[in-house]
Amino acid sequence: MAASCASTLPSLSFLSSSSNPSRRFRRSGVVATASVGQKVYAPGVAVSEGNGGLPKIDLKSPHGSEAEIYLFGACVTSFKVPNGKDLLFVRPDAVFNGQKPISGGIPHCFPQFGPGPMQQHGFARNVNWSISDSEVTDGDPAVTLELKDDSYSRSMWDFSFHALYRVSLHSTSLSTTLKITNTDDKPFSFNSALHTYFRASITGVSVKGLIGCKTLNKDPDPKNPLEGKEEREEVTFPGFVDCIYLGAPGELILDNGLGDKIAITNSNWPDAVLWNPHLQMEACYKDFVCVENAKIETVQLEPKQSWVAEQKINLV
Repeated sequence: MAASCASTLPSLSFLSSSSNPSRRFRRSGVVATASVGQKVYAPGVAVSEGNGGLPKIDLKSPHGSEAEIYLFGACVTSFKVPNGKDLLFVRPDAVFNGQKPISGGIPHCFPQFGPGPMQQHGFARNVNWSISDSEVTDGDPAVTLELKDDSYSRSMWDFSFHALYRVSLHSTSLSTTLKITNTDDKPFSFNSALHTYFRASITGVSVKGLIGCKTLNKDPDPKNPLEGKEEREEVTFPGFVDCIYLGAPGELILDNGLGDKIAITNSNWPDAVLWNPHLQMEACYKDFVCVENAKIETVQLEPKQSWVAEQKINLV
């Protein structure tokens, strides 16, 4: 994306976009007030300067887990469990310049998954989100980011919308909730995905839970996917993999090849995508795998209607 198309990056002193003079957060059942003007967030929630000077949110749990989310693209770039392992992966070719999506972590695909009439995977991963709220419950911090339409989004997708994205950190899990609301006076349609990159040793990676699913295999021709049915109990990655699984179950088990098993559960993400570029990214393909929750079939929203989907990444 050209620099002129990018949303202006907020300075760290103007991160909260709400005009409400205070935020409310929960501390172990006690309601407290934090001043937006002073940029005070819930305990365990902080804002700092990240790579390239981009603002990011740091979540820290008293259990020892940590996460970071960049406002650019609302991209979760790190999720460390208490033993210090980061379960997510950011590619070495990722750039943090506010002009192209961050390659790694959990990028958004909205309002388009893959190629189509607008830029690849839509615009939500390529613009700045703002902080809507922060809270802590039983010591676990959470932050909610929001995105609304503007002239840039309407140049590609001429609708008014409101997106809320809540990220919650727990001792061994990270939960996300995405809510899309139609604020226009006409219906609109979209599809979406969370393009999650997991740290891995690809020769030892397997994914369980997809047996029996209808497949749309983009290898060898991504423009003409081959329809099929998954017959394997465990899907492995001996080479290039780019495959959509329709009607995927609510839980998949990822063995990342590094000694970890990760449960990926969801609500209202009915499909899944597995991807590893193999030799197309020779510098790093051995170090990650993408296991994505997705909504491939179009979602149709009437004015004032909302669509909500949840994901949870849990170290087993």
